[in-house]
Amino acid sequence: MDFKLDYGPWEPIFVGTTYGHEVEIVSNPENFYIVIVYDVEEGRKKGAVIEGYKAFYAKGQLESFIQTLPKQCLGIGKNIGERTSKIFFLSFEPFYVDFKQEDYSRRIDNEIKKIEENSSMIIDLARTSSVELKELSTVSKKDYLIVLGDPFVVKLLASGGKGPSLSKIDLGTNPLFDEEKVPLIQLGLSKTREIIKEPTIVLMKTQLTGGKNNLNYASYIISENLLLDNIPLIIFDEDNYFAQLNTATQNRVELKEELVDFEPMAFPMKEYTPKQNIKISLKDADFVSILQLMGVKDNEFEKNLSLFAFATQVNSIDELLQKINDSKELTGYEKLKAERIVNLIKMDLGELFGQSAPSEELTREIPGRLGRGVIINTKDLSIEEKIIFIQTILRQLTKHASEKNKTKCGLIIPNIDYLLKFNKERTITTITRTMNRGFGAIIGSEKELPPELNSLLSTKMSIISGKDIAVMIKGKKTYRVNLRPSLSGKPKI
Repeated sequence: MDFKLDYGPWEPIFVGTTYGHEVEIVSNPENFYIVIVYDVEEGRKKGAVIEGYKAFYAKGQLESFIQTLPKQCLGIGKNIGERTSKIFFLSFEPFYVDFKQEDYSRRIDNEIKKIEENSSMIIDLARTSSVELKELSTVSKKDYLIVLGDPFVVKLLASGGKGPSLSKIDLGTNPLFDEEKVPLIQLGLSKTREIIKEPTIVLMKTQLTGGKNNLNYASYIISENLLLDNIPLIIFDEDNYFAQLNTATQNRVELKEELVDFEPMAFPMKEYTPKQNIKISLKDADFVSILQLMGVKDNEFEKNLSLFAFATQVNSIDELLQKINDSKELTGYEKLKAERIVNLIKMDLGELFGQSAPSEELTREIPGRLGRGVIINTKDLSIEEKIIFIQTILRQLTKHASEKNKTKCGLIIPNIDYLLKFNKERTITTITRTMNRGFGAIIGSEKELPPELNSLLSTKMSIISGKDIAVMIKGKKTYRVNLRPSLSGKPKI
């Protein structure tokens, strides 16, 4: 592929010919496939027909769902013995691009963007038809490679051709940093008082397990290490624990005793408090999750109201109520029912919504050698408010990163248990999409994370007691470390 697209990185999985035309298929980490049929004249590529397919793992009566769906799509199933695997492809209409036009790649980017933005809605629509669709990154490879590993499928997408590069069909996420170039920063001391250092790249995808206070302290030390390497952070703080990052520690003696090779330090921080100086936009929210929190169990009503809310693209609950009142598509009864539910949402969650803070500001890098931290203090939110707020912020950041195609930012979630308890599948999907767009994630839990999340993380830290941590890094030997004292504040263990 001789041109650049957003939503990358893109890698070729097939190069060949079909009906006398050169064909190339490229794929990105979110399993979006772009088929490029080149228009070649006198050996020069002057344009191409573009087709696009977003792949999902499917369970249920896929054929019936496809027949009712108004959008262009494709379903493929394969049976091996007693095992059947199905893949659903959501696609856009083929179109021609002229390489002489300066903005031809923008049209391709826009079509990809539409599919990505509609993915959640399609998953919800499928559920109302008793079909379960999942992002491929949230399921085991063995569940979908039965189909995607079949050369016939690649040939089908290319309408013929030969020599598919199947080894690249399941791409990993694009690494944020070159491991050889990042500095080693002290994590702590071994039992024999040997200084333990790790590059920040191995900390950017970390699972922490242990008690609540211990999770906070381990998250705090990792946050300092990432900030020392000039990595912006967004920290979800439900205990008012991380605000002290902006104050240098007074404990120089302990730093010296623990052989820490940094001076006391204050980090540049910006604190936000939901409802007060930061809001989330309803257009970024998962409205199905909101309805589930409100106890709505009417699948047909849930689907219709979710689709209506998605189509309005409003920021606040009041704006949604106005759209319902002005709608000519809803009957009088439907308006009354929708208004009653939305008013209940307004009572419980309404203060969260409004014009969202710009994603550029939340992830902004600053001049200098230190990273900037953004703390979102969720201490005074109810569990329901925390779930919707964090989920929506992650969806907002994912959308922003998809458009910018470049992200250097870490997310600190010291305790994810209540999000998983509410809806494990939707939480896994949200975090997977965010990480696939380049965000790092440090995720804490008092128990083991689900395998789907664990597979995304390269480092696992199990808290034995206090600062005593067992560290397991993929491809390296497991070891124990006593976490170093903090450079800032005075965080409790």
